[in-house]
Amino acid sequence: MNFSIIKIALWLKNGRVREIEFKPNKVNIITGGSHTGKSAILEIIDYCFFSSKSRISESMINENVSWYGLNFSVNDKTYTIARKSLIEGKVSDEYYFSSFGEIPKTVETNNSENAIKSIIETEFNIDRDAKFPSDYGSNYIKSGTKISLRYFLMFNTISGNIIENDEGIFFDKQNETRYKEALPRIFDLALGIETVENILKAEKKSELEKQLTQLVRKNKTITAKADDFNKEKVQILQQAKEYNVIKDSTNSVDAINELNNAILGVQSSSTSNSEREKLESSFYALQRKIRNITKFANEYEKYKKTIKNLSDSLKPIEFLREKDSEIIKTSIFDELVNSFTKDLDLIRKSYSTNTPIDRQVKDNVKDLETKLNAIKEELDLLPKENKSFQNEKEKYFFLGQVKSKLEIFSSNAPNVKVTYDDEIKQLEDQINQLIITNTEEKRELTIKLIEEIIHDYIKESKEALANYSTYQPVFDYKNKTLLLRKPRTSYIENVGSSSNHMFLHLFFSLSMHEVIFQNNSPFVAPFLIVDQPSRPYYGTNGKRKTNEPESDDYKIKKAFELLDTFIATRNSNKGNFQMIVLEHIPKEDVSDLKNIHVVEEFFDGNALIPKSYLN
Repeated sequence: MNFSIIKIALWLKNGRVREIEFKPNKVNIITGGSHTGKSAILEIIDYCFFSSKSRISESMINENVSWYGLNFSVNDKTYTIARKSLIEGKVSDEYYFSSFGEIPKTVETNNSENAIKSIIETEFNIDRDAKFPSDYGSNYIKSGTKISLRYFLMFNTISGNIIENDEGIFFDKQNETRYKEALPRIFDLALGIETVENILKAEKKSELEKQLTQLVRKNKTITAKADDFNKEKVQILQQAKEYNVIKDSTNSVDAINELNNAILGVQSSSTSNSEREKLESSFYALQRKIRNITKFANEYEKYKKTIKNLSDSLKPIEFLREKDSEIIKTSIFDELVNSFTKDLDLIRKSYSTNTPIDRQVKDNVKDLETKLNAIKEELDLLPKENKSFQNEKEKYFFLGQVKSKLEIFSSNAPNVKVTYDDEIKQLEDQINQLIITNTEEKRELTIKLIEEIIHDYIKESKEALANYSTYQPVFDYKNKTLLLRKPRTSYIENVGSSSNHMFLHLFFSLSMHEVIFQNNSPFVAPFLIVDQPSRPYYGTNGKRKTNEPESDDYKIKKAFELLDTFIATRNSNKGNFQMIVLEHIPKEDVSDLKNIHVVEEFFDGNALIPKSYLN
């Protein structure tokens, strides 16, 4: 992103126009005495960029100004925004805007704040997608609302209230709740840790996961209701069969129609032989068959065991055959032994293999058991006893209940969705397709990068930091603050001296902008305005606060050398950056620095509004 302020313009009530011009890629210094309006420049820039309140002084400034204006360049375009002066301390909603950067001699309202802000926010890549995530809401920030350009401007100022702050506050406007709550919510975006695309994906995933949770919950509810629905329907049909309202043999599909007919007065024809009796008769007959076949199988097994025993009794024949050469034989010996041997072979064959009878018995038993189980399932659906109504009133009451329940079934049944399995599968696929970058690792690396950059700044300014020159920087991500750790310890130092606090604030802001530049974040302008970094050494009236002028001059010079080096480094990296520093120091203190540009000196009647402009 390219950005620089070209001019500040004040349209005075006497018709004159006061302009102060700045250079890009420079440390623009306005130095001078107190009560000359230097600090008001920060307030004027903030006011033109849509602030909802302002601390521009009424005396000498607002009382003489009719319009405040800002002429600036952003992404190779030049714009002018002017805003009417405060009325009794209240901000104006009257704006002038030029998309060509025109600075007219007289100003008239020609645009609205929302329209101008929309144009400028587009240059900062803040579109309608740049919203606070749904889980980022607070008392003052509504989740899903567009992120304002003004929240990112917190990175562009170090006011006089911040420069000496020793309470760990490194951003302006932290006394305003909405800015305080916005800072942690836009910080990752500002530094390029997070992207709008990634946030949108995370939002989409969160939304899909909520839908998925709802569908899973509905699925469980539907399943439970369907089970209850079927159980109650079965119970009604069973009761109707017990009271002989419908036939025992009627299946569940036809039973509903038969019940409706019964309600309309069509009686179900009853039979003397109930379906249960028929099924029970078949059930018992099958049981008898299975029992008889099983008994036969057991007897057959006993028979085979008897044959086996007979085989054992014929084993001496084998012995005789083995001793054939040693035996004195009679005339019938061979005939007798051969006969016994054949009998022995037949006996062994009969019990050693499964005969067709074995297989047939087993298959028959299995078939009968299958039929038996089927009949048992049918019996379970039939009433176990036959009941009768005590009187007609009881009958009609029962039929009335059945009618009401059938009406509920008929009205709900078409609308009952079996499951949401297909929708759940689609949502799961959509969620899996959303590739969301895990920013935790990048956040940790960014914290280390910030600390590494600040460590280099500390080395560059070590003489000005005295006792803290060897300390290690610690970036407290949670509180967005910079701490110093004593070397080789885990001890965080309680840093003293307003001079050291000033350096810490410079280190902090410069490191933020360096990370923003490296991550190519589009949301924060490469611009920083610093109100009086020499404040620890000079009073607000421009006079020395200490009795060590040489030491203080050296520290002030080191601070400006740090700013000068930052600009030089940015230029060498093909980037751009502009600073505006409001100061008390003499220009001679920094005139030898290459990237310092002294804009004006507010001395001898020269000021934000010079005396000559009021004559």
